Amino acid sequence: MSVKISAKQELGVTKLFEVKESNKNIRATWELQKMMTKLSIVQETVGDSPADFEKVIDTMLDVQTKTINYIVNTLGLDDKQAAKVDEMEFNDTMTFAVRISSELLHIEAQPADEKETGLED
Repeated sequence: MSVKISAKQELGVTKLFEVKESNKNIRATWELQKMMTKLSIVQETVGDSPADFEKVIDTMLDVQTKTINYIVNTLGLDDKQAAKVDEMEFNDTMTFAVRISSELLHIEAQPADEKETGLED
């Protein structure tokens, strides 16, 4: 099976991208979800030391790079389209990746509250 994903708002492309629900794409999607969860945990549990701050920055750089790669690879973007993703704002890029992953997994993405993440006081 496959899903058709629109990138008109993000990339200005009117054609729908057909994305196969292959093991490769689903595995990449689960890796993206795991990485985003890890980022949330790091952000919520970070201390005040310079080493802790560096850990957050390293994690965010890794997430940013891998999220862009996820979008480019999953949609099979050409160089021009990939450059547009690289020029997007960070939050828009994250939202786009979550939408792609949600459509591939046939789920509706909703932000988790502190209780659901186990991070409540």
